[in-house]
Amino acid sequence: MTGTSDRPADLAVIGGGVFGLMIAREAGLRGRRALLLEAGRVGGATSANWFRILHGGLRYLQSLDFKRTLESAQERRWFLQFAPDLVRPMPFLMPLYGRGKRGPMALRAAFALEAGLTFRRNRDVAEDLRLTAGRVLSPRETQACFADVRREGLSGGALWNEVVVPDSARLIARLREAAEAQGAEIREECRAEGLETAGGRVSRVMLAGGGSVAAPVVINAAGPWSAEIAALFGSPAPALFRPALAFNLLLDCPPLAATGLAVSPPGSGAVLFLYPLEGKTFAGTWHCPWTADHRDARVPEAEIDTFLDALAAAAPTLGATRGKILGVYPGLQPARNEASVEISHRDMIVNHGETGGPHGFFSLSGVKFTTARRVAAKVLDLAERSGAWN
Repeated sequence: MTGTSDRPADLAVIGGGVFGLMIAREAGLRGRRALLLEAGRVGGATSANWFRILHGGLRYLQSLDFKRTLESAQERRWFLQFAPDLVRPMPFLMPLYGRGKRGPMALRAAFALEAGLTFRRNRDVAEDLRLTAGRVLSPRETQACFADVRREGLSGGALWNEVVVPDSARLIARLREAAEAQGAEIREECRAEGLETAGGRVSRVMLAGGGSVAAPVVINAAGPWSAEIAALFGSPAPALFRPALAFNLLLDCPPLAATGLAVSPPGSGAVLFLYPLEGKTFAGTWHCPWTADHRDARVPEAEIDTFLDALAAAAPTLGATRGKILGVYPGLQPARNEASVEISHRDMIVNHGETGGPHGFFSLSGVKFTTARRVAAKVLDLAERSGAWN
């Protein structure tokens, strides 16, 4: 354990994923000392198995959600500044067919909007990490980039930059170091199992195996376990996290292009992403319903086969088969509805003091690794506005 201090904690954070680490770091920047309690190991579960792309928000332009596009681009820039040695830009190519939302005209408009909204995307970013504006390629240019592209009906290609994280564990370690540098204490293998209150306010977190820690504010950032923690602490919030299973595959298949690819099976609206990772292909993300009571994410064999079938249809020359799987990376994400595969587009923050629970207890359910720092700032802003430390 590092970062310990005799000074009492100003807040206890439940959960050591990317959101918990960001809260602990942000609290320290505000002069408040965090005690982070993680039931397992820091950076495990979903934070270990994500697709390792810091999306800039281009997808949100489909629904004209300019605010989320701008926020995503700003937070992506923060990562480029925070850990320039652990991230790198990568061009992605999406073959275009016909017209509509994925036709050349629509993508040109989207790239023009993105360029205007994110004109500061390279401010204070190292020169070798700067991102170029997206553009639409001709069919010939698309074939030159992706020789095995399906040519029937090809009307062009969309080429844009994303930011990838080749080694997620190193980035999590850097975030942990940053939190500890701001005075946070991190306890692993430390399970919270109850909340003690005094006069309607949070006073202590009870720990499994005995013992407790004092804190006037508790922030529940336990990811897939956040709804369970809220109920365990006497403040049920069932809508906080309705799980859907998401998983990625590392395949022992040579990359089909020097760029990343965004491909779709013919006749399908699903978009599958492929990108080179140490000479192999990282493929994702596939979503399926999750109906189990537990939160130990395990991928059903049938779902792996379904994903492989979709990859075979979208990129037949990849050769994605069972024998090529080097790793399966599952995690639970918050869905819009129970037993749904549609992932929530909105972070959720609950002030339990306003819903019949104790004053000083907050929960959050975040949806995107890229914007975890912004969500951390929002929950701390809410705690401060509510007078939780008064």
